[in-house]
Amino acid sequence: MRQVVSYVLIAVVAGFVGASMSKAPEIVEKFDRHFTSQPTDPEGFWSTPAIAGYGKIHYESDVAYKPSIRDSNKIIFQITKAENGPNDPNLGLERVARVVNLYVASGVPVGQLKFVVSVTGDGTPAMLNNEQYKKMFGMDNPNLKLISELRSKGVDVSVCDQSVAFHHFQRDWIDKSVTHALSSPTTVSTLENQGYAFLAM
Repeated sequence: MRQVVSYVLIAVVAGFVGASMSKAPEIVEKFDRHFTSQPTDPEGFWSTPAIAGYGKIHYESDVAYKPSIRDSNKIIFQITKAENGPNDPNLGLERVARVVNLYVASGVPVGQLKFVVSVTGDGTPAMLNNEQYKKMFGMDNPNLKLISELRSKGVDVSVCDQSVAFHHFQRDWIDKSVTHALSSPTTVSTLENQGYAFLAM
């Protein structure tokens, strides 16, 4: 009797596996379609209300934890990485632009934003002037336009001079639009002591 039950169970499992395997190509196709197709967003779904062309956002007004005009709106952003290739703006700077756009879309005037960016580590080459960037990567520095856009909205973009030294960059290789800071750690600690919130980008 026990042997008969075993045979029945084996047959049921085999039937289930067989049915599943026959559906496998269909499942793989659905999975592939889901992850490889690019959905089309409706016009106006994304916007860049403050930093034109950078840090796109999808804004919803009926959400929690929105920035407020009543807050101090003081943030120190630290960028330590180069996550993408040299032909595109540093993704950390893009994220800073996104935060600026989100604050402005939430009704905080640009003049009330007290934002400082501290760039260090592998992000340091993004701070090079165009001449030195071209020597290093063979192309114009795509970060300079974004830095200019951020600065036009009052965002101070700074570089860690310790990182400049570790990269064996000369001080005047850094673009003139970038503030030289003693170091990134001291920039963060000094501003946190002044009530700035810290965001690692």
